[in-house]
Amino acid sequence: MEYIVLGKSGLRVSVLSYGVYSLTGMYGSVPEEVAVRILRRAWDLGVNFYDTADVYGFGLGEVLLRKAFGDGIRDVVVATKVGYDFYSKPMTRRYDPEYIVFAVEKSVERLGKKPVDLLQVHNPPLEVLRQDSLYRALRRLVDEGIVSHVGVALGPEVNVLQEAVEALQHPEVETVQFVYNMLEQQPGRTIASLARKSNVGVIVRVPHAGGILDETLKPGVEAMLADHRSLRRREWFKWAYEVYNMYKEILDGKPGTPGQKAIRFIIESIEPHSIVLIATDPEKLEEYVEALRVERLSWDVIAKLVEIHDRELPRNPELHKYT
Repeated sequence: MEYIVLGKSGLRVSVLSYGVYSLTGMYGSVPEEVAVRILRRAWDLGVNFYDTADVYGFGLGEVLLRKAFGDGIRDVVVATKVGYDFYSKPMTRRYDPEYIVFAVEKSVERLGKKPVDLLQVHNPPLEVLRQDSLYRALRRLVDEGIVSHVGVALGPEVNVLQEAVEALQHPEVETVQFVYNMLEQQPGRTIASLARKSNVGVIVRVPHAGGILDETLKPGVEAMLADHRSLRRREWFKWAYEVYNMYKEILDGKPGTPGQKAIRFIIESIEPHSIVLIATDPEKLEEYVEALRVERLSWDVIAKLVEIHDRELPRNPELHKYT
């Protein structure tokens, strides 16, 4: 494993982090004992950075971390998120200071960890990011020792680039998280560049585009998906498989598995601080971590993959997300 300082937060994190939402029903059902075993296996492999949210499994992700690592979780860097009020029916998004403080305190109870290493505001819309009251609430949480650092987790809806530009203007924001992979290079490529200029930590998620880039999701299977991937338009999957086949013409013969090459692309193309891995079994997790030992993709290969993406992007049925 390799480690890096997460921008101006100063946190020392593994360049490959683990997405606890893998274990909370977002990618199918995982028994609790298996989930705990996977979390501990990630630690054995050198992963010290775990990303979750209060809404994942309605608190389950945070509870699983406590069960895997015990009260205090002292050696583990934990990032959680708040912003979805699942305590009320129906569930709504809430970012008012009173709710933010309430939700974080609940997360602290479930995690058994105080302060929480990193709090991320979960998918805040642009109008929320423009409110001074949000940043006052975040400063309060830091000042009172409830959390150590704060950031934002953006998207995957519209206006993601505008949201990033707004968030990065506020000194309280120490990290920014967004979707980035070979099939979804924008606006992440631009956001990463802007964040680096401000020494803001860059965390990227969905590295395998829901299973397309590691070939665990085969064409036609998307129609049977019952998890969050089923929310994507069927036309998007058709476009994605077509573009991935173009990528394969360039990537075939290069070292590594498809999943490892997808990770190498992210590392070589934007150099994020940490990539949030999605893995529901130990074997896949081990494969992904091994990507750090795989030979780098050349700049020529990266340039060709970027060129294909940018050429094909206007055909993307979900183009509205990339602004």
